[in-house]
Amino acid sequence: MVIGRQEERAFIAEALSPRAASSVLLLGEAGVGKTLLLDTAVEEAGRAGARVLRVRGNAAESELAFAGLHQLLLPLLDDVGGLPPRQRAALLAAFGLGDDPAPPDLMMMSLAVLTLTSQAASTARLLLAVDDAQWLDRGSCQVLGFLSRRLDGESIALAFAARGWRPDWLDAAVPELVVPPLPPAEAEELLAAQPDAPVGAARRHLLDTAAGNPLALVELARSSARDGRLPAVGPVPVTDLLERTFADQLDALPAPTRAALVVAAAAEGAALGDVLAALPSGPDTDVWLPAERAGLVRLQADRIAFRHPLIRSAVYGAAPFAERRRAHLALAAVLGADPDRRAWQLSAATVAPDPEVSGELERTALRALARGAVAETVAGLERAAQLHPVTAERTRLLSTAAYAAVVAGDTERAEALAADASRLDVGPEALRWISALSGLVAMLTLRLERAFALVVPDELPGSAQIDAGVSTIATGVAYHSGLPAQRERLRPMLAARSGDDGMATHPFHLWDTGCTAPFVHGPAIRALLPAVTASPGLLPTERHTLGVLCLLLDETETSISLLGELVNPQWEGAADFHAGTTAADLAFAHLDGGRWADARLGVERLAETFLAGRHTLGPARALAALATVCALTGEVETALSHAAAVLAVTEPAGALATAARAHRAAGLAASAVGDHTAAHRHLRALYDGAGAPLHYHLSCYAVADLAAAAALTGQAEDARTVLARVRAEVGDGASARLRQVLLRTTALLAEPADAGAHFREALEDPAGGRWPFERGQVWLEYGEWLRRQRRIADARAALTKARAVFEGLGAGPWASRAEAELRAAGIAVESAPHSALRSLTPQRQRIVRLAAQGLTNREIGERLFLSPRTVGTHLYQVFPVLGVSARSQLRDVVEREPGD
Repeated sequence: MVIGRQEERAFIAEALSPRAASSVLLLGEAGVGKTLLLDTAVEEAGRAGARVLRVRGNAAESELAFAGLHQLLLPLLDDVGGLPPRQRAALLAAFGLGDDPAPPDLMMMSLAVLTLTSQAASTARLLLAVDDAQWLDRGSCQVLGFLSRRLDGESIALAFAARGWRPDWLDAAVPELVVPPLPPAEAEELLAAQPDAPVGAARRHLLDTAAGNPLALVELARSSARDGRLPAVGPVPVTDLLERTFADQLDALPAPTRAALVVAAAAEGAALGDVLAALPSGPDTDVWLPAERAGLVRLQADRIAFRHPLIRSAVYGAAPFAERRRAHLALAAVLGADPDRRAWQLSAATVAPDPEVSGELERTALRALARGAVAETVAGLERAAQLHPVTAERTRLLSTAAYAAVVAGDTERAEALAADASRLDVGPEALRWISALSGLVAMLTLRLERAFALVVPDELPGSAQIDAGVSTIATGVAYHSGLPAQRERLRPMLAARSGDDGMATHPFHLWDTGCTAPFVHGPAIRALLPAVTASPGLLPTERHTLGVLCLLLDETETSISLLGELVNPQWEGAADFHAGTTAADLAFAHLDGGRWADARLGVERLAETFLAGRHTLGPARALAALATVCALTGEVETALSHAAAVLAVTEPAGALATAARAHRAAGLAASAVGDHTAAHRHLRALYDGAGAPLHYHLSCYAVADLAAAAALTGQAEDARTVLARVRAEVGDGASARLRQVLLRTTALLAEPADAGAHFREALEDPAGGRWPFERGQVWLEYGEWLRRQRRIADARAALTKARAVFEGLGAGPWASRAEAELRAAGIAVESAPHSALRSLTPQRQRIVRLAAQGLTNREIGERLFLSPRTVGTHLYQVFPVLGVSARSQLRDVVEREPGD
């Protein structure tokens, strides 16, 4: 019975309507009425002709990968045959139903869920209702978060109910309703509707105790009617109060029923047949009748359901441990066909170390990892470590769990697990690996000096051989700190491990070599990369390592390909992988390659977490990337603000690589508005007083921008000193990109008569076009030089090319500068016409460009992780904006865009 709640019901109805967000989140304490409001919304949706799929999270299954999602989608699984093959395989693999032993592609699996639900919604509106979302397993949460961001154009609605605070995986745009306690008048009305409700002072006591919580009102009224009194309460939370109230009802039940309830509480989420098979009294459904009459449980065709999670908690908590243990063991005995549930049941029953149970739990954790459920992997490995009797095995399991937590982005848990492992009595090799893991966490949390000390302690001999897993962490710390002393300390250790040829081909070895000396070993590594990156069976960590190495060595397209397979911006968990550092790496690769909309898309949400106070390496680098995008597109104030925020944290922390990125972003932003003094100040900060690069790698790429600002502020001679020091650092190891940068710098600082040859040489190599913004800068400055030399016709041609590049990229300030130069060269240039295509959101631009290439809606959906229906809706809505009426006209729209 719903009493009151008119405002709440109206809010939910509006939020779930097709004209609104089509989603809603209900928050509140236990028993406040979230489930009743959710039930009401489900009933109203059903009356309106919608199809409803429901799931209720429960604590017993929170560590089982994709258990909640499987329950939610069970009615649709007969339709998976209509999915594209890759989507079908990924979804079945996530549920442990496929034949392919390889880990599923999480992004493809999420797209499969979107496609499946979209198909179901094609005949009638679909409502997905999720209760007790706080207990859903993490994998299911990630997929539901993915769905919550892709409801545009879909006839799908999402309704969530959760205790506590807003889930971090849920889209911020989902409307939130905090369900309040009932006001006094409605609390009185609800109490009056209960049979044999107390009167007088007892009534007032009950109302005061319940404090407007509907479940408390109902249950305390039942308790009062049954016992003739209220339970003794005190200043206890409603949850504790209700658990005590429910526990009091158990004493009146027959002993077989109480024992059956303990089994059901231990098995929540398991099939009814398994619960019945585990009952001490045998598979007799009559044993439940007393509990059903008492309103504690509901017997369904396939399972036993507690009326409220607090009843399960009360039943389980009131039982002695010996009874709970017997229930878990009985369940484990009948769950042979479900090894994951069996492992957790055995875990709950085990108090002493047991290598067999530990082994089963480890295998369960690895199966979760194979399904892409890293958070569940961490929990399983941690528990397996607790149950193993051998110290070395506990260390191994805890260390593996710590690294899995890093991959999942949970640095706090990773640090705690590594600390637990370090306290065990283990050998020196294990301690070194644990210390390295702690160093990795310290690096990710911007404690660079401590990170290096943990990975490469002072007592380690300088000539000691360093293991591959440890060395990649050490060299990563050295790169982010930029300190020469750290690289010098590592060089003999890496040399001792590199072998006779000095160039091993394992991804970790290549990273160590290329990361510490990118200009010395870059050419040789580039020759090896095509074969290494194409190797079958690369692990995610190896793919990540190679992707970042390609970024450093200017193999930009390969970097985008490798990193995009791990953290595609369309995948909502992208920011979690390696604590956000990989998402930032991909954004920088997109920036280099001229895909600025993709760069922005990949880091905006991660950057927001830095601004909200999450001052760790991944978010800091993400904000630096976003600052660079803003600088290049003319959002100068935002760029400067973001860069300043990054520098305020990274410079004191000694994170020189990220600080260098931020200084360059600030320099570009100042250049965009013609503040060459400020631009020079920021860019000069990348070099020491003698002109040497402060960061041995990243500083070298800013030398041309420094030269441009120096030439305009009378500091060309100092810039020549910097250029000489950069050339000495780079030697013969420059990539095609860096050669273009150095030739541009030389031209800017040369005598006027000599500059043209350097500009032309910079433009001769067609490979330079792979970095379009930097190629556009060369065309622009070459055109300016040509105009000053009164070679007007040549100047017009160069400036026209520069303008086309900048307009194609969306680099407004530089396009305007090219236009001004063209006018000075005697061409009546109109400002660039309004671009209908570029007025669209980045996602819609990508859809239009892919459709213009001839891809179908389904093919576009697979690339962008959208359903075909959503793609079709976007195209339908952009046709009027673009002034077209047919799909065949999109190619003309794209081809008319400058730079396309």
